[in-house]
Amino acid sequence: MMRFLKNTQIYLFLTVLLFSCGGAKEHFSPLDGEIVPMRYSSLLSIVECEGYTAVDISDPWGGRIMQRYLLVPSAAELPENLPSGVLLRTPLDDVILFSGVHAGLLEEFGVSGAVKGICDAGYFYCEAISDRLAAGSVVDCGSSLNVDAEAVMQVSPDAIFVLPYENGGFGKLENMGFPLVLCADYMEGSPLACAEWMRFYGRLFGLGVKSDSLFSVVCNEYETLSGVARAVRHRPKLMCELKSSSAWYVPSGESTMGRMYADAGADYLFSDCKGSGSVPLSYEVVLDKAADADVWLFKYNSVSDKGYASLMSDFAGYSYFKPFKQRNVYACNTRYRHLFEETAFHPERLLKELVAVFHPGLLNDYSLQYYEKMR
Repeated sequence: MMRFLKNTQIYLFLTVLLFSCGGAKEHFSPLDGEIVPMRYSSLLSIVECEGYTAVDISDPWGGRIMQRYLLVPSAAELPENLPSGVLLRTPLDDVILFSGVHAGLLEEFGVSGAVKGICDAGYFYCEAISDRLAAGSVVDCGSSLNVDAEAVMQVSPDAIFVLPYENGGFGKLENMGFPLVLCADYMEGSPLACAEWMRFYGRLFGLGVKSDSLFSVVCNEYETLSGVARAVRHRPKLMCELKSSSAWYVPSGESTMGRMYADAGADYLFSDCKGSGSVPLSYEVVLDKAADADVWLFKYNSVSDKGYASLMSDFAGYSYFKPFKQRNVYACNTRYRHLFEETAFHPERLLKELVAVFHPGLLNDYSLQYYEKMR
């Protein structure tokens, strides 16, 4: 508790200092230290300074610095003349997570025991976290849209890992005095750029060397496999996802998934859609562009697996697409196949899966782990 009070006082002081200088996004001073080169990320900047590590996160929607974190080892004295930023004493001991994606990474790092609270517990499939939640050693902090303030105070975390949104705030959390780690990894423009955030998260737990090494392995495997896939002459025409209410959301060509489809050797039929996320299209537009697709991929979350009959029951218009007629649809039920948790920081795993779907026989020793051909 004393550590919490000390950290909270320093954090509040630095936060007030930030805003007294005219705004958190505009007045971070240049740093004097050794820059850690980023291989793919456009949103992260890491600088090793004397006595601390500074991590800047750029605003995905504005380009300015959204937040600066100052990582100082817990066993060390605070350096004099620390610049403005959010102080984090590392390694973090007690954290709250808003996303199961990060739980999987912390489990791989061997520090899942630091997770003391979670939001949106129904979307956490990490077995270690689920078991501890059932045992009461992980606190259910409610919904990310309506956080249980009493539960957060019970955890008294060193940091809360939150997902930033454009023009969005964090409500009551912003007034509780706990440092918020802005997990903007999902806004990166490529699979490897997203995965590179493991280098930041690793440093929060004193695992900078380990996370750098792991990322190098991920990069090498991804780059090797994408080179093999891009050399294949035949590129199957790909459509993806399902209609949701009045719109059909597809990944833009510039999104992480759009780029991965290209790396896996597919002719993604919506690659001309602009933006870094998903794009809402009408059924008529999707049918016009993708009626003659070769392969259809989609993800869903359901207690029961989908088949062709259930697709027809959901929406009869699906039957007009060639992959439906020729029975070449691949689906991933994320309730049972933990695609997001296991591939966000290991895009090479998903890339291998996609290459196996698009180019049967290219990876002779590989069996699908996430998608399965629908029956």
